[in-house]
Amino acid sequence: MLRRESVVITLRNENEVILNLPDDSTKVPDEDVTNQSWRKNLRTRLSIRTQRRKWGGRADTWDRHNDVGMSNVAARAIEMADVRPGMVCVDLGCGGGRLALLLAKSGATVIGVDVSDAMIQRMESQAESEGIGTLTGMVMPIQNLSLPDESVDLVITNYALHHLLDADKAKVVRAAYGWLRPGGQLIIADMMLGRGATAQDRQVIASKIKIMAKKGLPGYWRILKNAGRFLFRVHERPITPEAWSRLFEAAGFVNLESVNVVAEANVVKGNKPGN
Repeated sequence: MLRRESVVITLRNENEVILNLPDDSTKVPDEDVTNQSWRKNLRTRLSIRTQRRKWGGRADTWDRHNDVGMSNVAARAIEMADVRPGMVCVDLGCGGGRLALLLAKSGATVIGVDVSDAMIQRMESQAESEGIGTLTGMVMPIQNLSLPDESVDLVITNYALHHLLDADKAKVVRAAYGWLRPGGQLIIADMMLGRGATAQDRQVIASKIKIMAKKGLPGYWRILKNAGRFLFRVHERPITPEAWSRLFEAAGFVNLESVNVVAEANVVKGNKPGN
């Protein structure tokens, strides 16, 4: 399987689009400086480095520690995707390949993109062991990914974008709109809630605290750790389903759907106008 340096996507008209993407396993590309202030650009760089370090260290254990709720969210995202053989799909923040492997098994050509080289290696190893030859891994921060316009049919992501800064969330949605062919789909499955301003937010937060508290001392430690991350928007930067929907609409997506799967997680889907 090819990784990092180039990826070949075979289009339905049998032409080929070659994506000459840089090896990003050791450094963060210096991109988009003209579109962001130096402060925002610095925050993005720090966020990328933090995520690479975090997920690189959790590659071997992450799938085992996912709870039933997260599995249900992933399953719902796949269910909402209109996947057909021959489609070209991109999984942003693919991790060990939970979505990407399922998409490839459905007959799609899939690019799994993740900031962690260890995660990509894990996904590719699993694909090889299952005899899947239509899945390619790309080590790349989501924020820095660049694909040819109108080259893919589906952009999907599961529990990855809430780690991004809000400006980078908007950037990814706009970029996905450009990558998609007319009629293509963007599906975001993720933690989606505000910071406690609404009754629904407070109910979700309270339910999560109760679940963690039942685990005793380790649970209380997680409460303190997650509270700090949430309050100061370090690592955990979720926004509401309504905020995601506004980003979709601003980018030009239509036929929006938002489905609540578990207390803190929704799946939001939009289509690029066209066929």
